[in-house]
Amino acid sequence: MSANQKLLIIIYLLLILKVNIIYAFDAGFIQLASSRQQNKDTTHYGMTICALCRVTLDYLKSTYNIDTTYLDVKFDQTNGQCQGNIVRGIINLLRSSQMKGINPWLYSITIKNIASANTKTDLKEMFKEESHFDSESFIGGSKLIMKRYQSTLDTILKADNYDQARKAFGAMLHTIQDFYSHTNYIELQYKSPSDILGKRIFQENEFASANMRTCISCNNEQCQVNTNFDENIQKTKLLTSGYFIPIGFNLFKKFKPKGKCSHGGSFDSTQDDEPTGGINKDKLDSIHGHLHYQAASMAYNATVKILTQLQQDIGDESFALFLTLKKNLNSLIISIDTSCSIGNYVDLAKDISTNIINQYGQLEFAPHNYILISFNSDYAKIIINSRKPIDLINAIEKVNSCENTTSALGGMYYSSLIEGLIQSEYSSVMYTFTDSVASDSYLKYKARALLRNKHIVIYSFLGQQMKKLLLKSKSNLVGQLDGNDDGTDLPSISGGLTYPIAVNDRPVILEFILRRLEWTRLQTLVIFESNSTSITFYVDSSIDELHIDISSTADINDINQIELLRPNNSIYPLTTNLLNTKHLYMWKILQPQVGEWRLTTSKLPQACNLNIQMQGKSSVACSSSLQKDMAANADSSGYTELTTEPLIGSDLLILTTCENVNFTFANISLINQFGQVIESYSPSVTDQLDIVTKIRVPRQAFRIQTILQLSNGIRIQRIEKQLISPTMFTIELTNQPYILSPGETIQMNYTLKSSLSEQVYIRLQIRDTLNLIGTNDIEKNLTFTNETSQMDLFTLPINFRQKSINDMIIFTLSTYNNKTDKFSYENDDIAAVYFELNSSSIPKTTNYFIFFLLCVVFCL
Repeated sequence: MSANQKLLIIIYLLLILKVNIIYAFDAGFIQLASSRQQNKDTTHYGMTICALCRVTLDYLKSTYNIDTTYLDVKFDQTNGQCQGNIVRGIINLLRSSQMKGINPWLYSITIKNIASANTKTDLKEMFKEESHFDSESFIGGSKLIMKRYQSTLDTILKADNYDQARKAFGAMLHTIQDFYSHTNYIELQYKSPSDILGKRIFQENEFASANMRTCISCNNEQCQVNTNFDENIQKTKLLTSGYFIPIGFNLFKKFKPKGKCSHGGSFDSTQDDEPTGGINKDKLDSIHGHLHYQAASMAYNATVKILTQLQQDIGDESFALFLTLKKNLNSLIISIDTSCSIGNYVDLAKDISTNIINQYGQLEFAPHNYILISFNSDYAKIIINSRKPIDLINAIEKVNSCENTTSALGGMYYSSLIEGLIQSEYSSVMYTFTDSVASDSYLKYKARALLRNKHIVIYSFLGQQMKKLLLKSKSNLVGQLDGNDDGTDLPSISGGLTYPIAVNDRPVILEFILRRLEWTRLQTLVIFESNSTSITFYVDSSIDELHIDISSTADINDINQIELLRPNNSIYPLTTNLLNTKHLYMWKILQPQVGEWRLTTSKLPQACNLNIQMQGKSSVACSSSLQKDMAANADSSGYTELTTEPLIGSDLLILTTCENVNFTFANISLINQFGQVIESYSPSVTDQLDIVTKIRVPRQAFRIQTILQLSNGIRIQRIEKQLISPTMFTIELTNQPYILSPGETIQMNYTLKSSLSEQVYIRLQIRDTLNLIGTNDIEKNLTFTNETSQMDLFTLPINFRQKSINDMIIFTLSTYNNKTDKFSYENDDIAAVYFELNSSSIPKTTNYFIFFLLCVVFCL
């Protein structure tokens, strides 16, 4: 390829990535309106939510004999759309049915995550014909559906990993739904969804051959008044789909075959090639938009059909876990350093761990699975992953320090995190025990990618050796564990804590853990780090317990230097309801006064760096996430959840959902890690279901805070636990998914962006954790300004044999400062690869990890 051709590709990708083109049902993330709207496009997101609600109601009725009549009437699905408040109605029904063993707390998040996995297909697999049934890719599209469906089954039935199953299933739904808007299935007047999708792969005699004419030319309304399909297609009832070649790609000898249909639309370069026109039904104003609602209804029914098939294939119990209707949902992960360095602390770690398990096991909403990892300087390994808490207790009792006498230090700390994070469910908790610096810090960014992807909270307990290291260095490096102050203290980023413990701390630590067990009701109000602050926060009437935790890696000696004011300006006596160690002070305030409180720590010594968290037990829950606008046109309302850290200065959206509350006003703020407001925004869209807010990404790390005002003037305050770290650089994969057979080579395309105006120097390191491309890293040096598109080839060895079924690809971006000679985290991206090991039958599928470490070198 010539330099000019490469330049044209880059220019084209810049254009595409800026307009974020969508060529399917209004495919991005769209909030559900409070009522269904007439003459509104049906979206991938909306129809997926509706289908999930439909099968949920059917499941509750058939399995639990719950009366769903009221919601069945209210559901009123038409054109693949349903009443927006159906989700809230189901949640209220779940709450009233808790005595039947039903969990209402994660359902809303779960169905949105599945729908989000659907919409991300247009972001991650924009140009993949098989993902959208474009260009007559019937074999490839049906094969991709089979691979993802089988992957869903494998991750549930073999790996017991429901989080990964939901993502694979959601991505599969996108391809199923596009089948009805991109092919002539609707025009052939079929009355029910295809029996092939999700069951087998299309045969060649079921769709038009490569040399068969499929369309005749049409223009504008002619494409709707008179059919533009060739009469032989209509007579034989063979399937065809439109060819979609983005404008610009046709410059490189890519063209529509003679006589074939076009997808159509302003971004399709083939629509003016004979035969002109197109056949897509993505929107009401598409070329075949008069059939948009028929396609949407068929796609909705197909979604319900494949969900019903999944229930039959995995059973009612597993299907309830898939929808997070069961009480046992998340994971409890414990990681213990077994090197000689932990010494006397291993018994304390074992004792605390056993108590953690006992406490969790008594909860109404106990963990789904229990995971134990041990690590030292040589390895990190999973000891047990079981649904039975007694199995974890027995395994912990067998753990001994200095099990490897040559292992003086813990070392493989981040390896242990990765082992646990891979196996964990969404929104889980991890406790780690160590007393030595990590030696595998090169894996930190991989752990961070998993942490963000699964919303895990980490609590890290350290021995006194690490405390001494902290005091010696006179800086807050203990949280990093690897001695690098690069701003990636994983526990703090996750919303957890890191602090030293001693043997005498056992009762306080157990109480600390006990207070965090009721995760279904514990809502975070305030979370920040500071050595001197005065901050206000709101306590609402739904909070019956207020928890305040102040921790530090240094000793906290005098609580009289901390002041807490109630709404009536009276001082709350901090000697009341207090439990503490040298490093942790905790208060539990029952029935706290409603209104504005104030906490002041400015009298503490400047050297005392504090981590402050305030949480309230409440039934009012809010969740916020960053969204990327996928709208190509002004009248589109498409968004999808951002899968990477945001680029500094980029324009994004925040989608906020609050449950069990009716409010009159909402304010969304970006709060830095020190508790200060970076920027406050008024939402652009607000109803009682979703709040959509347009933001400009700042340079500082931030959390998303929501403040709602009720009609009586009371304010509700909530904040996300996870810290978002804006970056100067991003990486985005553009040709997913990856499908490989042994001996096959594929091309991986990715785009790097920089928020800097000057030229930057890139060192790209590719690490394959399965060692499929060799034991040494692949490195390449790149130079670019603003943006560049790159490609690498990956070959699956001819002798490859399947080893695992539940991993993923993680691309990690880091920056290198040649003055300090250190790397710091910038960004990452996550993808999946499917292995086709036996092409003669329905293939088993798997994902795996490739760790791409991208190091950006630039002069400061």
